[in-house]
Amino acid sequence: MRLFSLVLLVAIVFPTQAQEATAREENTATAENTATEENTATEENTATEENTESEVEAPAPLTVSAGAPELAAAVSPDLRVDLLERVPQRWLHNNTDDYLLRPERWRRRLPRRCRTQGGYREHCSGDRRVPTPTGPAAELGERLGLGHRFTARYLMHKRPLDEWLAAVSHLNDSRHLEFPVPGGHMGRGFGRTRRGSLRNRRHNGIDIGAPAGTPIVAARDGLVMYSNNEITGYGNVVILLHHEGYSTFYAHCESTMVFPGQFVRRGQPIARVGDTGFAWAPHLHFEWRQRGWVRDPEPHLLRDPTRPRR
Repeated sequence: MRLFSLVLLVAIVFPTQAQEATAREENTATAENTATEENTATEENTATEENTESEVEAPAPLTVSAGAPELAAAVSPDLRVDLLERVPQRWLHNNTDDYLLRPERWRRRLPRRCRTQGGYREHCSGDRRVPTPTGPAAELGERLGLGHRFTARYLMHKRPLDEWLAAVSHLNDSRHLEFPVPGGHMGRGFGRTRRGSLRNRRHNGIDIGAPAGTPIVAARDGLVMYSNNEITGYGNVVILLHHEGYSTFYAHCESTMVFPGQFVRRGQPIARVGDTGFAWAPHLHFEWRQRGWVRDPEPHLLRDPTRPRR
């Protein structure tokens, strides 16, 4: 009887202990698998988040406009400009540390990292995002002496050269200006509209606010004279020359879409709104010149159908 009870006890206890050991092993394996799956999922999520952040931070690809090459057919192949013989020698350097800021108040308003002795540092113009000239348009630009900093200075201060006027003589002569930022809103106007320390300094254009990246369009048919970021304080800039020596100036662009030597049509995208240069928020600084003299562009702007009437 005692032998039978001992055998029965062994039969009950040992299987139970074996089942418990097996259960413990299964639970351990399950926990390890769960932890492994959670770690894998966490690593995948982390990698996905990092990739997403990288995609967000990466700059948008640079868009290059095709321009209006049909307008270039009317330009005489004999037109040629040697700017080295036509502009003051002091304009020929491209060392941004030597560019003067006028008035001196501008320099005092700059971040300290951007200041030099009377000038500014190149990185304070913002990221240079301009297309590389290629093809027949690039050849035309080189032949006419376009795309240099002193090309821009000449247009901003003097009557355009006769060769440049001849190159745009066949363009549309309408003086009406397309609103350069469809959907944008008017900001500071032309003239003595500044406040604070710059209240006595004339504002040579108008400011049009819009979200960064909004397309900027050409106000009239024109020839791209300049597309770069070498002009003090203005960041990425496009300058177009129009019929009869009028020119338009588009500043603080996030990026430009055209290069010197290209012709563009009215309303064609040429750049994107940004805050490069001395700009505290995304906007377009737009200037209109008549043979070097600044004029108020607002009376000549066509109404933008995407903007509500006042």
